[in-house]
Amino acid sequence: MEKSEQIKKFFELRTKGYSLRDISQVTGKSTRTLIKWNKKYCTVVFEVQQGELSAFKQKILEEKKSRLEYLNLNYNKIKDKLEHSELLMRYDKMLNYLIKLSKSIDDCQKNIILSEISEHLDEGEENNSKGEEIDSIGEEKIETKAINIRKKHEKQKENA
Repeated sequence: MEKSEQIKKFFELRTKGYSLRDISQVTGKSTRTLIKWNKKYCTVVFEVQQGELSAFKQKILEEKKSRLEYLNLNYNKIKDKLEHSELLMRYDKMLNYLIKLSKSIDDCQKNIILSEISEHLDEGEENNSKGEEIDSIGEEKIETKAINIRKKHEKQKENA
């Protein structure tokens, strides 16, 4: 393997979390060499890992929003059926399902809000590494952010 191929393999395996010993076995490079590469390229590896983590968080958030949209759609369908139904036999079942859907929607909204707050806290931690304290965010700002996000989601729910 050429050195450039070995370095690419090092990046690939290191960003996936492999140990230097495991990488040494795959690439055939000594552990000392890999320690040097690790020191030299640690910021690049960290940035790649953070980018992948951020993309993963975004994907999860999008899936949560998609689930919320699906739950709202079913909620509205059942609500319409209940309002326009003349059959009373299934009313209890539909009402119970409507209540469960409503709870699921609330839980999903809370998860989305917590994910977005977590994302902002993660950004605060990045600022913290630059010498700023995360405490400067303050609990009031976090609560205000949560309220604003909740209002935004309620408006989206009303528009849907």
